[in-house]
Amino acid sequence: MTGRHAYPSLKQLLALFGRSEVSLLTAPSDPDVQVTTHTVLDLAEKAGPEYKGALLMAVGICPEDTALLDALPALGEAGIAAIALKTRGSRTGPLIEAATAAGIAVVDVSDEFPWRHVDALLAAATGDVRNGAPGFSSADAVGDLFALANAVAAMVGGAITIEDPQQRILAYSNLPGQPIDDVRREVILGRQVPDRYLQAYRHLYRAQGVVRFGCAPLPRIAVAVRAGADLLGSIWAVGSSGETFGPEAERALAEAAASAALHLLRVRRATDLERRARSELLRSLLAGEPVSPTARLGIERGSMTVLAFELPSLPGTSVDVDIVGLQVADLVAACAETTARASSCVFEGGIVYALLPLPDESPEASGATTLAKTVLTRAEESLRIRLRVGIGSAVAPFADVPRSRQEADRVLTVLAAGRHSSRLACIEEVRSQAILLELEDTVVHDPLFQFTSVAAILRHDTEKQTQYAKTLLAYLEGFGDIAAAAETLHVHANTFRYRIRRIGDLFGVDLTNADERLLLWLQLRHLY
Repeated sequence: MTGRHAYPSLKQLLALFGRSEVSLLTAPSDPDVQVTTHTVLDLAEKAGPEYKGALLMAVGICPEDTALLDALPALGEAGIAAIALKTRGSRTGPLIEAATAAGIAVVDVSDEFPWRHVDALLAAATGDVRNGAPGFSSADAVGDLFALANAVAAMVGGAITIEDPQQRILAYSNLPGQPIDDVRREVILGRQVPDRYLQAYRHLYRAQGVVRFGCAPLPRIAVAVRAGADLLGSIWAVGSSGETFGPEAERALAEAAASAALHLLRVRRATDLERRARSELLRSLLAGEPVSPTARLGIERGSMTVLAFELPSLPGTSVDVDIVGLQVADLVAACAETTARASSCVFEGGIVYALLPLPDESPEASGATTLAKTVLTRAEESLRIRLRVGIGSAVAPFADVPRSRQEADRVLTVLAAGRHSSRLACIEEVRSQAILLELEDTVVHDPLFQFTSVAAILRHDTEKQTQYAKTLLAYLEGFGDIAAAAETLHVHANTFRYRIRRIGDLFGVDLTNADERLLLWLQLRHLY
Protein backbone atom coordinates (compact mmCIF):
# COMPACT_ATOMS: atom_id res chain seq x y z
CA MET A 1 0.00 0.00 0.00
CA THR A 2 2.99 2.30 0.30
CA GLY A 3 3.82 4.85 -2.36
CA ARG A 4 1.07 4.15 -4.87
CA HIS A 5 -0.80 7.15 -6.25
CA ALA A 6 -2.83 5.62 -9.08
CA TYR A 7 -5.84 7.88 -9.50
CA PRO A 8 -9.26 6.44 -10.33
CA SER A 9 -10.86 7.01 -13.67
CA LEU A 10 -14.19 8.77 -13.75
CA LYS A 11 -15.81 5.45 -14.66
CA GLN A 12 -14.29 3.79 -11.58
CA LEU A 13 -15.47 6.63 -9.37
CA LEU A 14 -19.04 6.48 -10.62
CA ALA A 15 -19.06 2.73 -10.02
CA LEU A 16 -18.64 3.45 -6.29
CA PHE A 17 -22.04 5.15 -6.21
CA GLY A 18 -25.38 3.41 -6.46
CA ARG A 19 -27.31 3.57 -9.72
CA SER A 20 -30.00 5.67 -8.08
CA GLU A 21 -27.41 8.10 -6.67
CA VAL A 22 -25.63 9.42 -9.79
CA SER A 23 -26.07 9.34 -13.55
CA LEU A 24 -23.87 10.54 -16.40
CA LEU A 25 -25.45 13.27 -18.57
CA THR A 26 -22.45 13.69 -20.88
CA ALA A 27 -19.47 11.40 -21.36
CA PRO A 28 -15.89 12.72 -21.04
CA SER A 29 -13.88 13.31 -24.20
CA ASP A 30 -11.32 10.80 -22.86
CA PRO A 31 -13.10 7.64 -21.59
CA ASP A 32 -10.12 6.84 -19.33
CA VAL A 33 -9.77 10.32 -17.83
CA GLN A 34 -8.41 10.19 -14.28
CA VAL A 35 -9.84 12.22 -11.41
CA THR A 36 -6.96 13.66 -9.41
CA THR A 37 -8.92 15.72 -6.91
CA HIS A 38 -12.33 17.18 -6.18
CA THR A 39 -13.45 20.56 -4.95
CA VAL A 40 -16.44 22.89 -4.92
CA LEU A 41 -16.95 24.88 -8.11
CA ASP A 42 -16.71 28.65 -7.62
CA LEU A 43 -17.84 30.46 -10.77
CA ALA A 44 -16.12 33.64 -9.57
CA GLU A 45 -12.69 31.93 -9.65
CA LYS A 46 -10.61 31.83 -12.80
CA ALA A 47 -9.89 28.31 -14.03
CA GLY A 48 -6.17 27.54 -13.79
CA PRO A 49 -3.79 24.58 -14.09
CA GLU A 50 -4.73 23.40 -10.58
CA TYR A 51 -8.11 22.39 -12.05
CA LYS A 52 -6.57 19.76 -14.32
CA GLY A 53 -8.15 16.37 -13.63
CA ALA A 54 -10.51 17.81 -11.02
CA LEU A 55 -14.11 16.86 -10.42
CA LEU A 56 -15.92 20.07 -9.54
CA MET A 57 -19.02 19.90 -7.31
CA ALA A 58 -21.44 22.60 -8.49
CA VAL A 59 -23.22 22.91 -5.15
CA GLY A 60 -26.32 25.10 -5.38
CA ILE A 61 -25.77 25.95 -9.06
CA CYS A 62 -28.71 25.54 -11.44
CA PRO A 63 -28.03 23.71 -14.76
CA GLU A 64 -29.59 26.65 -16.60
CA ASP A 65 -27.33 29.24 -14.92
CA THR A 66 -25.83 31.33 -17.72
CA ALA A 67 -22.68 31.91 -15.63
CA LEU A 68 -22.11 28.15 -15.56
CA LEU A 69 -22.68 27.80 -19.30
CA ASP A 70 -20.30 30.70 -20.00
CA ALA A 71 -17.58 29.17 -17.77
CA LEU A 72 -17.55 25.75 -19.44
CA PRO A 73 -15.14 26.57 -22.33
CA ALA A 74 -12.46 27.88 -19.92
CA LEU A 75 -12.99 24.90 -17.60
CA GLY A 76 -12.55 22.55 -20.55
CA GLU A 77 -9.30 24.26 -21.53
CA ALA A 78 -8.07 23.93 -17.95
CA GLY A 79 -8.55 20.16 -18.26
CA ILE A 80 -11.17 19.46 -15.61
CA ALA A 81 -12.46 15.90 -15.62
CA ALA A 82 -16.11 16.46 -14.78
CA ILE A 83 -18.74 18.61 -13.14
CA ALA A 84 -21.21 17.14 -10.65
CA LEU A 85 -24.46 18.95 -9.93
CA LYS A 86 -28.09 18.36 -8.97
CA THR A 87 -30.46 19.08 -11.85
CA ARG A 88 -33.58 19.04 -9.61
CA GLY A 89 -35.86 18.71 -12.65
CA SER A 90 -34.40 21.70 -14.50
CA ARG A 91 -33.89 21.85 -18.25
CA THR A 92 -30.49 20.32 -19.12
CA GLY A 93 -30.34 20.66 -22.91
CA PRO A 94 -28.13 23.79 -23.06
CA LEU A 95 -25.81 22.41 -20.37
CA ILE A 96 -25.34 19.11 -22.19
CA GLU A 97 -24.64 20.89 -25.47
CA ALA A 98 -22.08 23.28 -23.92
CA ALA A 99 -20.38 20.57 -21.84
CA THR A 100 -20.09 18.25 -24.86
CA ALA A 101 -18.47 21.02 -26.87
CA ALA A 102 -16.01 21.70 -24.04
CA GLY A 103 -15.21 17.98 -23.58
CA ILE A 104 -16.43 17.97 -19.97
CA ALA A 105 -18.40 15.13 -18.40
CA VAL A 106 -21.49 16.13 -16.42
CA VAL A 107 -22.66 13.99 -13.50
CA ASP A 108 -26.21 14.36 -12.20
CA VAL A 109 -26.39 13.69 -8.43
CA SER A 110 -29.69 12.52 -6.95
CA ASP A 111 -31.56 15.11 -4.88
CA GLU A 112 -31.72 12.67 -1.96
CA PHE A 113 -27.95 12.01 -1.90
CA PRO A 114 -26.28 14.61 0.41
CA TRP A 115 -23.27 16.53 -0.89
CA ARG A 116 -21.33 15.65 2.26
CA HIS A 117 -21.63 11.96 1.34
CA VAL A 118 -20.43 12.73 -2.18
CA ASP A 119 -17.47 14.61 -0.73
CA ALA A 120 -16.64 11.79 1.69
CA LEU A 121 -16.74 9.10 -0.98
CA LEU A 122 -14.59 11.10 -3.38
CA ALA A 123 -12.09 11.89 -0.61
CA ALA A 124 -11.70 8.22 0.21
CA ALA A 125 -11.40 7.15 -3.43
CA THR A 126 -8.89 9.75 -4.63
CA GLY A 127 -6.81 9.94 -1.46
CA ASP A 128 -5.08 13.04 -0.15
CA VAL A 129 -1.91 12.95 -2.28
CA ARG A 130 -0.85 16.37 -1.08
CA ASN A 131 -0.39 14.88 2.40
CA GLY A 132 1.36 11.80 1.13
CA ALA A 133 -1.51 9.35 1.54
CA PRO A 134 -1.92 6.67 -1.12
CA GLY A 135 -4.49 7.14 -3.85
CA PHE A 136 -6.88 4.73 -5.52
CA SER A 137 -5.84 1.20 -6.26
CA SER A 138 -8.11 -1.53 -7.51
CA ALA A 139 -6.37 -3.90 -5.12
CA ASP A 140 -7.34 -1.67 -2.21
CA ALA A 141 -10.93 -1.42 -3.40
CA VAL A 142 -11.68 -5.15 -3.45
CA GLY A 143 -11.68 -7.87 -0.86
CA ASP A 144 -13.28 -7.81 2.55
CA LEU A 145 -12.32 -6.11 5.79
CA PHE A 146 -10.96 -9.31 7.33
CA ALA A 147 -8.45 -9.65 4.49
CA LEU A 148 -7.51 -6.00 4.98
CA ALA A 149 -7.08 -6.58 8.73
CA ASN A 150 -4.68 -9.46 8.08
CA ALA A 151 -2.72 -7.40 5.54
CA VAL A 152 -2.39 -4.51 8.00
CA ALA A 153 -1.40 -6.90 10.81
CA ALA A 154 1.45 -8.23 8.66
CA MET A 155 2.68 -4.71 7.89
CA VAL A 156 2.32 -3.25 11.38
CA GLY A 157 3.50 -6.31 13.29
CA GLY A 158 0.54 -6.53 15.67
CA ALA A 159 -3.01 -7.85 16.01
CA ILE A 160 -5.58 -5.63 14.26
CA THR A 161 -9.22 -4.74 14.85
CA ILE A 162 -11.24 -2.51 12.51
CA GLU A 163 -14.17 -0.73 14.15
CA ASP A 164 -17.00 1.61 13.22
CA PRO A 165 -17.69 4.98 14.97
CA GLN A 166 -19.94 3.21 17.52
CA GLN A 167 -17.01 0.97 18.55
CA ARG A 168 -18.50 -2.15 17.00
CA ILE A 169 -15.98 -4.69 15.72
CA LEU A 170 -16.26 -4.94 11.93
CA ALA A 171 -13.21 -7.16 11.36
CA TYR A 172 -10.09 -8.46 13.08
CA SER A 173 -6.87 -10.17 12.05
CA ASN A 174 -6.37 -13.87 12.73
CA LEU A 175 -2.75 -14.52 11.81
CA PRO A 176 -1.00 -17.33 13.70
CA GLY A 177 0.90 -16.32 16.82
CA GLN A 178 -0.39 -12.74 17.02
CA PRO A 179 -0.59 -11.15 20.50
CA ILE A 180 -3.85 -11.16 22.47
CA ASP A 181 -4.88 -10.03 25.94
CA ASP A 182 -8.13 -10.07 27.90
CA VAL A 183 -9.24 -6.74 26.43
CA ARG A 184 -8.88 -7.91 22.81
CA ARG A 185 -10.55 -11.22 23.65
CA GLU A 186 -13.48 -9.42 25.28
CA VAL A 187 -14.14 -7.03 22.40
CA ILE A 188 -13.87 -9.73 19.73
CA LEU A 189 -16.21 -12.12 21.54
CA GLY A 190 -18.69 -9.35 22.29
CA ARG A 191 -18.28 -7.66 18.87
CA GLN A 192 -18.49 -4.38 20.79
CA VAL A 193 -16.01 -2.31 22.80
CA PRO A 194 -17.32 -1.85 26.39
CA ASP A 195 -18.43 1.63 27.44
CA ARG A 196 -15.63 1.90 30.00
CA TYR A 197 -13.19 2.60 27.15
CA LEU A 198 -15.17 5.53 25.66
CA GLN A 199 -12.71 8.09 27.04
CA ALA A 200 -9.90 6.53 25.01
CA TYR A 201 -12.00 6.79 21.85
CA ARG A 202 -12.84 10.44 22.49
CA HIS A 203 -9.11 11.13 22.74
CA LEU A 204 -8.45 9.20 19.52
CA TYR A 205 -11.19 10.97 17.54
CA ARG A 206 -9.87 14.40 18.58
CA ALA A 207 -6.30 13.57 17.62
CA GLN A 208 -4.60 13.80 14.25
CA GLY A 209 -2.67 10.75 13.11
CA VAL A 210 -1.64 7.70 15.11
CA VAL A 211 -2.14 7.67 18.89
CA ARG A 212 -0.30 5.49 21.42
CA PHE A 213 -2.11 3.89 24.37
CA GLY A 214 -0.35 2.25 27.28
CA CYS A 215 -3.22 1.59 29.69
CA ALA A 216 -4.08 -1.96 28.55
CA PRO A 217 -2.03 -5.06 29.44
CA LEU A 218 -0.42 -4.97 25.98
CA PRO A 219 0.75 -1.84 24.12
CA ARG A 220 -1.61 -0.36 21.54
CA ILE A 221 -1.57 2.17 18.74
CA ALA A 222 -4.67 3.37 16.94
CA VAL A 223 -5.73 5.71 14.17
CA ALA A 224 -9.08 7.22 13.23
CA VAL A 225 -10.34 6.46 9.73
CA ARG A 226 -11.82 9.48 7.98
CA ALA A 227 -13.05 10.53 4.57
CA GLY A 228 -12.81 14.29 4.49
CA ALA A 229 -14.46 15.49 7.70
CA ASP A 230 -16.52 12.30 8.12
CA LEU A 231 -15.45 9.87 10.83
CA LEU A 232 -15.78 6.33 9.49
CA GLY A 233 -14.21 4.32 12.31
CA SER A 234 -10.82 3.35 13.65
CA ILE A 235 -8.05 0.76 13.37
CA TRP A 236 -6.36 -0.61 16.49
CA ALA A 237 -3.10 -2.56 16.69
CA VAL A 238 -2.07 -4.65 19.71
CA GLY A 239 1.64 -5.31 20.22
CA SER A 240 3.58 -7.94 22.11
CA SER A 241 4.45 -7.66 25.79
CA GLY A 242 7.62 -5.70 26.51
CA GLU A 243 7.85 -4.30 22.97
CA THR A 244 6.89 -0.95 21.47
CA PHE A 245 5.71 0.01 18.03
CA GLY A 246 8.31 1.87 15.99
CA PRO A 247 7.91 4.72 13.48
CA GLU A 248 7.53 2.28 10.57
CA ALA A 249 4.55 0.63 12.29
CA GLU A 250 2.94 4.05 12.81
CA ARG A 251 3.44 4.94 9.14
CA ALA A 252 1.97 1.62 8.05
CA LEU A 253 -1.09 2.12 10.27
CA ALA A 254 -1.62 5.65 8.93
CA GLU A 255 -1.48 4.38 5.35
CA ALA A 256 -3.84 1.55 6.27
CA ALA A 257 -6.38 4.14 7.44
CA ALA A 258 -6.37 5.74 3.98
CA SER A 259 -6.99 2.36 2.34
CA ALA A 260 -9.63 1.33 4.90
CA ALA A 261 -11.66 4.50 4.28
CA LEU A 262 -13.00 3.24 0.96
CA HIS A 263 -13.93 -0.13 2.46
CA LEU A 264 -15.74 1.51 5.37
CA LEU A 265 -17.59 3.90 3.07
CA ARG A 266 -18.84 0.94 1.08
CA VAL A 267 -19.89 -0.81 4.28
CA ARG A 268 -21.68 2.32 5.48
CA ARG A 269 -23.41 2.92 2.16
CA ALA A 270 -24.65 -0.67 2.00
CA THR A 271 -25.79 -0.39 5.62
CA ASP A 272 -27.53 2.93 4.93
CA LEU A 273 -29.42 1.50 1.97
CA GLU A 274 -30.49 -1.54 3.95
CA ARG A 275 -31.54 0.58 6.92
CA ARG A 276 -33.54 2.86 4.64
CA ALA A 277 -35.44 -0.08 3.18
CA ARG A 278 -36.05 -1.55 6.63
CA SER A 279 -37.17 1.84 7.95
CA GLU A 280 -39.80 2.22 5.24
CA LEU A 281 -41.07 -1.29 5.94
CA LEU A 282 -41.17 -0.58 9.67
CA ARG A 283 -43.05 2.69 9.09
CA SER A 284 -45.76 0.76 7.22
CA LEU A 285 -45.81 -1.95 9.87
CA LEU A 286 -46.23 0.54 12.72
CA ALA A 287 -49.10 2.20 10.87
CA GLY A 288 -50.93 -1.11 10.61
CA GLU A 289 -50.65 -1.33 6.83
CA PRO A 290 -50.74 -4.84 5.30
CA VAL A 291 -47.12 -5.83 4.65
CA SER A 292 -45.09 -9.03 4.58
CA PRO A 293 -42.09 -8.05 6.72
CA THR A 294 -40.56 -11.42 7.55
CA ALA A 295 -37.99 -11.62 4.75
CA ARG A 296 -36.76 -8.02 4.93
CA LEU A 297 -36.78 -7.59 8.72
CA GLY A 298 -35.32 -11.04 9.34
CA ILE A 299 -37.71 -11.88 12.19
CA GLU A 300 -39.22 -15.27 11.45
CA ARG A 301 -40.59 -16.19 14.86
CA GLY A 302 -40.65 -15.17 18.51
CA SER A 303 -41.86 -12.04 20.22
CA MET A 304 -40.80 -8.43 19.70
CA THR A 305 -41.44 -5.04 21.23
CA VAL A 306 -41.54 -1.41 20.13
CA LEU A 307 -39.45 1.28 21.81
CA ALA A 308 -40.27 4.96 21.31
CA PHE A 309 -37.44 7.49 21.85
CA GLU A 310 -38.90 11.00 22.08
CA LEU A 311 -36.72 14.01 21.28
CA PRO A 312 -36.93 17.02 23.58
CA SER A 313 -38.23 20.35 22.31
CA LEU A 314 -35.33 21.78 20.31
CA PRO A 315 -34.70 25.36 19.18
CA GLY A 316 -34.20 25.96 15.49
CA THR A 317 -35.93 25.00 12.26
CA SER A 318 -37.63 21.75 11.35
CA VAL A 319 -34.48 20.91 9.37
CA ASP A 320 -32.41 21.17 12.57
CA VAL A 321 -34.85 18.87 14.37
CA ASP A 322 -34.72 16.38 11.50
CA ILE A 323 -30.92 16.33 11.63
CA VAL A 324 -30.93 15.60 15.37
CA GLY A 325 -33.67 13.01 14.83
CA LEU A 326 -31.59 11.20 12.23
CA GLN A 327 -28.58 11.31 14.56
CA VAL A 328 -30.68 9.72 17.31
CA ALA A 329 -32.02 7.14 14.86
CA ASP A 330 -28.46 6.25 13.86
CA LEU A 331 -27.49 5.95 17.54
CA VAL A 332 -30.51 3.76 18.30
CA ALA A 333 -29.79 1.56 15.26
CA ALA A 334 -26.14 1.15 16.22
CA CYS A 335 -26.97 0.23 19.82
CA ALA A 336 -29.90 -2.01 18.84
CA GLU A 337 -27.85 -3.99 16.35
CA THR A 338 -25.47 -5.02 19.11
CA THR A 339 -28.48 -6.41 21.01
CA ALA A 340 -30.30 -8.00 18.07
CA ARG A 341 -29.16 -8.09 14.45
CA ALA A 342 -32.74 -8.10 13.16
CA SER A 343 -33.69 -4.85 14.90
CA SER A 344 -34.77 -1.83 12.86
CA CYS A 345 -35.76 1.77 13.53
CA VAL A 346 -37.40 4.80 11.91
CA PHE A 347 -37.67 8.52 12.75
CA GLU A 348 -41.16 9.95 12.54
CA GLY A 349 -42.84 12.97 14.08
CA GLY A 350 -40.11 13.77 16.60
CA ILE A 351 -39.92 10.15 17.78
CA VAL A 352 -37.50 7.37 16.88
CA TYR A 353 -39.30 4.03 16.89
CA ALA A 354 -37.30 0.81 17.20
CA LEU A 355 -38.59 -2.73 16.67
CA LEU A 356 -36.55 -5.09 18.84
CA PRO A 357 -36.79 -8.90 18.60
CA LEU A 358 -36.79 -10.55 22.04
CA PRO A 359 -34.90 -13.79 22.78
CA ASP A 360 -37.04 -16.93 23.02
CA GLU A 361 -35.69 -17.77 26.45
CA SER A 362 -36.60 -14.33 27.82
CA PRO A 363 -39.56 -12.87 25.90
CA GLU A 364 -39.85 -9.93 28.25
CA ALA A 365 -38.75 -6.31 27.99
CA SER A 366 -35.52 -6.66 30.01
CA GLY A 367 -33.39 -6.50 26.87
CA ALA A 368 -35.40 -3.52 25.67
CA THR A 369 -34.83 -1.76 29.00
CA THR A 370 -31.09 -2.36 28.77
CA LEU A 371 -31.04 -0.96 25.22
CA ALA A 372 -33.07 2.07 26.28
CA LYS A 373 -30.71 2.86 29.16
CA THR A 374 -27.70 2.60 26.84
CA VAL A 375 -29.25 4.98 24.31
CA LEU A 376 -30.26 7.46 27.04
CA THR A 377 -26.69 7.55 28.36
CA ARG A 378 -25.01 7.86 24.97
CA ALA A 379 -27.46 10.48 23.69
CA GLU A 380 -26.72 12.63 26.71
CA GLU A 381 -22.95 12.15 26.39
CA SER A 382 -22.50 12.50 22.64
CA LEU A 383 -25.54 14.48 21.41
CA ARG A 384 -26.11 16.52 24.60
CA ILE A 385 -29.86 15.81 24.61
CA ARG A 386 -32.14 14.14 27.15
CA LEU A 387 -34.53 11.66 25.60
CA ARG A 388 -37.67 10.06 27.00
CA VAL A 389 -38.25 6.38 26.25
CA GLY A 390 -41.48 4.39 26.23
CA ILE A 391 -41.51 0.61 25.80
CA GLY A 392 -44.58 -1.29 24.58
CA SER A 393 -45.50 -4.81 25.56
CA ALA A 394 -44.05 -7.91 23.93
CA VAL A 395 -46.11 -9.12 20.97
CA ALA A 396 -45.76 -12.24 18.86
CA PRO A 397 -47.48 -11.79 15.48
CA PHE A 398 -46.54 -8.85 13.28
CA ALA A 399 -50.18 -7.82 13.23
CA ASP A 400 -49.86 -6.81 16.91
CA VAL A 401 -46.86 -4.51 16.37
CA PRO A 402 -49.10 -1.41 16.00
CA ARG A 403 -50.53 -2.15 19.45
CA SER A 404 -47.04 -2.25 20.97
CA ARG A 405 -46.30 1.07 19.24
CA GLN A 406 -49.50 2.62 20.65
CA GLU A 407 -48.53 1.46 24.13
CA ALA A 408 -45.05 2.97 23.75
CA ASP A 409 -46.68 6.26 22.72
CA ARG A 410 -48.96 6.12 25.78
CA VAL A 411 -45.93 5.64 28.00
CA LEU A 412 -44.39 8.80 26.52
CA THR A 413 -47.62 10.67 27.28
CA VAL A 414 -47.41 9.55 30.90
CA LEU A 415 -43.76 10.61 31.15
CA ALA A 416 -44.50 14.00 29.54
CA ALA A 417 -47.33 14.59 32.00
CA GLY A 418 -44.96 14.10 34.92
CA ARG A 419 -46.87 11.08 36.19
CA HIS A 420 -43.66 9.03 36.44
CA SER A 421 -40.38 9.98 38.07
CA SER A 422 -38.12 8.45 35.40
CA ARG A 423 -37.39 9.27 31.75
CA LEU A 424 -37.83 5.58 30.93
CA ALA A 425 -40.75 3.24 31.56
CA CYS A 426 -42.43 0.10 30.22
CA ILE A 427 -46.17 0.00 29.63
CA GLU A 428 -46.68 -2.44 32.50
CA GLU A 429 -45.10 0.04 34.91
CA VAL A 430 -47.47 2.88 33.96
CA ARG A 431 -50.49 1.14 32.47
CA SER A 432 -52.91 2.51 35.09
CA GLN A 433 -51.65 6.08 34.54
CA ALA A 434 -51.88 5.62 30.77
CA ILE A 435 -55.46 4.40 30.96
CA LEU A 436 -56.43 7.28 33.25
CA LEU A 437 -54.87 9.84 30.91
CA GLU A 438 -56.88 8.41 28.01
CA LEU A 439 -60.07 8.50 30.10
CA GLU A 440 -59.34 12.04 31.26
CA ASP A 441 -58.84 13.18 27.69
CA THR A 442 -62.22 11.75 26.72
CA VAL A 443 -64.06 13.02 29.79
CA VAL A 444 -62.61 16.53 29.56
CA HIS A 445 -62.98 17.15 25.83
CA ASP A 446 -66.11 15.20 24.88
CA PRO A 447 -69.22 17.27 25.78
CA LEU A 448 -71.18 14.06 26.25
CA PHE A 449 -69.13 13.24 29.36
CA GLN A 450 -68.93 16.71 30.87
CA PHE A 451 -70.90 17.63 34.01
CA THR A 452 -72.45 21.10 34.04
CA SER A 453 -71.92 21.01 37.80
CA VAL A 454 -68.13 21.05 37.37
CA ALA A 455 -68.29 24.15 35.17
CA ALA A 456 -70.59 25.78 37.71
CA ILE A 457 -68.25 24.96 40.60
CA LEU A 458 -65.26 26.44 38.74
CA ARG A 459 -67.20 29.56 37.85
CA HIS A 460 -68.34 30.01 41.45
CA ASP A 461 -64.76 29.59 42.76
CA THR A 462 -63.57 32.28 40.35
CA GLU A 463 -66.33 34.75 41.17
CA LYS A 464 -66.64 34.17 44.92
CA GLN A 465 -63.01 33.19 45.70
CA THR A 466 -64.16 29.85 47.18
CA GLN A 467 -62.31 26.52 47.01
CA TYR A 468 -65.13 24.10 46.31
CA ALA A 469 -63.36 22.38 43.37
CA LYS A 470 -60.21 21.61 45.40
CA THR A 471 -62.37 20.50 48.32
CA LEU A 472 -64.39 18.10 46.17
CA LEU A 473 -61.24 16.66 44.55
CA ALA A 474 -59.61 16.11 47.96
CA TYR A 475 -62.79 14.37 49.16
CA LEU A 476 -62.89 12.06 46.13
CA GLU A 477 -59.17 11.23 46.29
CA GLY A 478 -59.47 10.55 50.01
CA PHE A 479 -62.31 8.06 49.42
CA GLY A 480 -64.65 10.14 51.61
CA ASP A 481 -62.27 10.25 54.61
CA ILE A 482 -63.13 13.73 55.91
CA ALA A 483 -60.26 13.94 58.42
CA ALA A 484 -57.55 12.91 55.90
CA ALA A 485 -58.96 15.11 53.13
CA ALA A 486 -59.24 18.14 55.44
CA GLU A 487 -55.61 17.70 56.46
CA THR A 488 -54.44 17.85 52.84
CA LEU A 489 -56.10 21.27 52.49
CA HIS A 490 -54.97 22.40 55.95
CA VAL A 491 -58.51 23.17 57.12
CA HIS A 492 -60.58 21.95 60.08
CA ALA A 493 -62.67 18.83 59.51
CA ASN A 494 -65.88 20.73 60.34
CA THR A 495 -65.03 23.36 57.74
CA PHE A 496 -64.45 20.59 55.22
CA ARG A 497 -67.82 18.95 56.06
CA TYR A 498 -69.58 22.30 55.62
CA ARG A 499 -68.01 22.77 52.16
CA ILE A 500 -69.10 19.29 51.05
CA ARG A 501 -72.69 19.96 52.15
CA ARG A 502 -72.70 23.31 50.32
CA ILE A 503 -71.38 21.64 47.13
CA GLY A 504 -74.35 19.27 47.22
CA ASP A 505 -76.83 22.08 47.92
CA LEU A 506 -75.49 24.61 45.41
CA PHE A 507 -74.55 22.40 42.46
CA GLY A 508 -76.70 19.28 42.82
CA VAL A 509 -73.72 16.92 43.13
CA ASP A 510 -74.75 13.41 44.27
CA LEU A 511 -71.76 11.94 46.11
CA THR A 512 -73.69 8.77 46.96
CA ASN A 513 -73.61 7.77 43.27
CA ALA A 514 -70.38 5.82 42.48
CA ASP A 515 -70.56 6.49 38.72
CA GLU A 516 -70.94 10.22 39.29
CA ARG A 517 -68.03 10.23 41.75
CA LEU A 518 -65.78 8.55 39.15
CA LEU A 519 -66.56 11.04 36.38
CA LEU A 520 -66.29 14.02 38.74
CA TRP A 521 -62.89 12.79 39.88
CA LEU A 522 -61.63 12.35 36.30
CA GLN A 523 -62.68 15.86 35.30
CA LEU A 524 -61.35 17.54 38.43
CA ARG A 525 -58.11 15.52 38.35
CA HIS A 526 -57.34 16.92 34.91
CA LEU A 527 -57.74 20.47 36.23
CA TYR A 528 -55.53 20.15 39.32
